[in-house]
Amino acid sequence: STQSNGQLVNMTKAPTHAILKSGPHKQFEVIVPPKELLMKDIRDQIPDKYFKRDMVKGFMYVARDILQSAVTIAFMYYGVLPMLEKTDEMGTVVSYLSRFVAWNAFWFLQGLNWTGLWVMAHECGHQSFSDYRLVNDTVGWFLHSFLMVPYHSWRISHGTHHKNCNHLTKDTVFIPTAKSAILTETIQESPIGTLWGILLMLTVGWPAYLVSNIAGQDYGRRASHFEPSSPIFRPADASDVVVSDIGVGVTLAAVIASIYSFGFVNVYCWYLAPYLWVNAWLVYITYLQHSDIRLPHYTADEWTFVRGGLATMDRNYGDTFGWFLHHINDSHVVHHLFSQMPFYNAIEVTRKHCREIFGDMYQVTDRSMFGSVWESWRECRYVIPKEGVMIYRK
Repeated sequence: STQSNGQLVNMTKAPTHAILKSGPHKQFEVIVPPKELLMKDIRDQIPDKYFKRDMVKGFMYVARDILQSAVTIAFMYYGVLPMLEKTDEMGTVVSYLSRFVAWNAFWFLQGLNWTGLWVMAHECGHQSFSDYRLVNDTVGWFLHSFLMVPYHSWRISHGTHHKNCNHLTKDTVFIPTAKSAILTETIQESPIGTLWGILLMLTVGWPAYLVSNIAGQDYGRRASHFEPSSPIFRPADASDVVVSDIGVGVTLAAVIASIYSFGFVNVYCWYLAPYLWVNAWLVYITYLQHSDIRLPHYTADEWTFVRGGLATMDRNYGDTFGWFLHHINDSHVVHHLFSQMPFYNAIEVTRKHCREIFGDMYQVTDRSMFGSVWESWRECRYVIPKEGVMIYRK
């Protein structure tokens, strides 16, 4: 933005951003915001009301997700399971098929419910849940511990990610492979290889990142979200890491005790399978927010906070998924720029102001969910640091 006679002028009216081309046929546009664009230019165009946090509303959303989870369990236990017992009289094939469909539907739905809780804990980590840090950290610790996420440890590394989004050497997650030059042959992968890679990412990607920093920044030595001495953290963070470890440890102990008391199958059906769906959802969502052929990465000389924040992708999965996911998928650009803005306001700013403020610099797509991850996995293979403003290549 600039000021003209005391009036705010929309910053997208002038040709202030660069456009690069990416893709095998240069068919994709990569928008590079101007270095001169400041956070104040953006903040001045967003009404103050959207930055207000409402603790009561935050607790209402947490209660909603817990209620949805409880209703899902009750419906499965008291409604569906008795019906499944009656299918035993219809033969083995019908019985097994009925159970397969019913349980997978339950796991999918409960995974969405718990992903909503994960998002609320994420809100707490950004201090956007309420005006009170103690409330935020207490709620966030309980919710993330239930889902075996080390709350403070991830809060710290995730905060570093927000401060350095798409900075090649300072970002903390989904760091692209760096090459010294364009490869003479494109990286080819069979469809089976692509499916296998995506499956591994969605199943073990999240715990692998937490435990051993897979897809994270290279610190030159071992890095883990569970070790106070990890290079991810400062020495002052040690006590928060220990508190986080205790939360995960308590939940893990409860899972092991439940397996001993009720058997592995019961624990898998009622907790572990939905937990795996949560892991899949959060990796899927975050991977596609930051991995797209249209999104640039930057070296230190080219990076700015605004450039990093705008190098993310909003993805519209429809109103139903947006409801369950608290719109973490389609309000991510605003969230990256203003992480302390509550999610229920971030989606309003996204819908009412993003196009007007950013113009072509706002990245959004409603491509199919499977098509998006397939494209990103196959097209986003490496970057070349000497380019400064880096585009994905394959």
